[in-house]
Amino acid sequence: GVIGIVAGRLSERYHRPVIMIALDELGAKPGTGSARSIPGLDLHATLAACDQYLVKHGGHAAAAGLRIDEAQVEPFRQHFCEQVEQNLSTAATTSDLMIDAEASLAEMTLKTVNEIERLAPFGEGNRRPLLSAATVQVVDGPRAMGKGDRHMHATVKQHNGPPFRILAFNRSEWIEEISATEGELDIAFRPTINEFAGRRKVELHLEAWRAAGSHRPASAPA
Repeated sequence: GVIGIVAGRLSERYHRPVIMIALDELGAKPGTGSARSIPGLDLHATLAACDQYLVKHGGHAAAAGLRIDEAQVEPFRQHFCEQVEQNLSTAATTSDLMIDAEASLAEMTLKTVNEIERLAPFGEGNRRPLLSAATVQVVDGPRAMGKGDRHMHATVKQHNGPPFRILAFNRSEWIEEISATEGELDIAFRPTINEFAGRRKVELHLEAWRAAGSHRPASAPA
């Protein structure tokens, strides 16, 4: 169960097919693998093309499980990567970010975000709305936060509007990247309300960003 969760999160983060394999510590049993794919690659067909390296496998186009002897892991990895390269287009490895609406940060008032909260409960089938804002300034940070400094936070504002705290979970690598970016940013974010010590403030959970006006793919997860 754990390797399936990890494979899914890695696939979402890097937008690549992922296989996680847990090997038996004593080497007495075959390793257990869990695989997750992305749109454009039929995972079941790809594993079938690598059948000679596997004890068994099963699943469907998007997710699968497998059993494999430790000695076969490296040749399987090489053959699987070759199959992916042959069957997955470059375009398919670029994730699409589906923005619900463009908004100015000044519109992100408690009243507005309270209205968004009425769409709850949020989850896999009902994602919190993803908004975008252009030409945003970083006025403080970015800095690391959380256990192991895994997360990032900063303060941003747009034009002469009010400042907002932004957070990016498990994205500490963005600290160096954003710090090295000159000028303003275009950002994609999910607005939320932080409640602490009886006070309620709007926070923005950063999902993706790029240099303002850039046509390069955004730095995103997923």
